[in-house]
Amino acid sequence: MEKKWILLLLLALANMNLILFAQQPDRRRRAEFEEFKEKRVAYISKAMQLNAEETKAFWPLCNELQEKKFQLNQEQRRAIFRLTGNERDRKKLSENEYKEIVNLYIQSKIKEAKLDEEYVSKFSKVISYEKIFRYQQAEQQFARQMLEQRSNRGVQNR
Repeated sequence: MEKKWILLLLLALANMNLILFAQQPDRRRRAEFEEFKEKRVAYISKAMQLNAEETKAFWPLCNELQEKKFQLNQEQRRAIFRLTGNERDRKKLSENEYKEIVNLYIQSKIKEAKLDEEYVSKFSKVISYEKIFRYQQAEQQFARQMLEQRSNRGVQNR
């Protein structure tokens, strides 16, 4: 009887190791994403030259905007995947399906522009338009910088 309990305990420990091992890549991705977000905040805050009061008011709004854009992009990807899933099965999409994909893309860009417009209005209540402009420029520069780093890593790994 005691041997059975020891065997069960060993099996449980082995399963725990497998579960923890399987979660490592996910944890690493989350940690990398958190590091990315911290770099982004530091880079943009420096470029905008925000004071403490502005930082407190601006970043919650900015994070809210980024979350809404993320959700919008996820919806677009799901819709396109739903339509193009057939193509992966080697079935040809119809002209109407391609038209729907193109229209989904355009509608997504329109919604994103409306979000930007809405949040510029919100930002203007807590920071100046000069700092909003600096934010927009810093966002683009940071994205460019991250793409360059990523492409440089790809070249180095080859």
